[in-house]
Amino acid sequence: MKLDRRKFLGVAAASPLAAKEVATRAMEQAQMQATEISTFSDSIYTGIPSPDPMPNMRSLWEAIGELGVPEWKRDDLRDDARRSRTLDPDIASMRSLSLSAKMRRQWDRNYDVLVERALQVTEMEKLKRSFFKSNPDVEEY
Repeated sequence: MKLDRRKFLGVAAASPLAAKEVATRAMEQAQMQATEISTFSDSIYTGIPSPDPMPNMRSLWEAIGELGVPEWKRDDLRDDARRSRTLDPDIASMRSLSLSAKMRRQWDRNYDVLVERALQVTEMEKLKRSFFKSNPDVEEY
């Protein structure tokens, strides 16, 4: 069988190592769901506790919105941004850039999106809390 670039991913997906990795990932996900731990990255998790157990405390993202992103969280978000191995079409079509430059640009965009969405989630959570507090007869689900 001639292995060209079009058939490479098909062969890679069928390899025993890929199957083992998929099985390992599925087991980890099942274990996390069994212990009720989120399978999503905690970078976007805002840490907003449900119904105000500590009214004097504020979430990490509320503090970040006011103070800026601390270095340790910036590093964590940069790592999350680099997990993506796909390019947006507008970046992919830039012929004057090398692949590594395109990837760096995509990772920078991913980082900006992570921060923006986390701040939006925090704001939406505040609005949701205030709505349910002012309308105690309404249930979320």
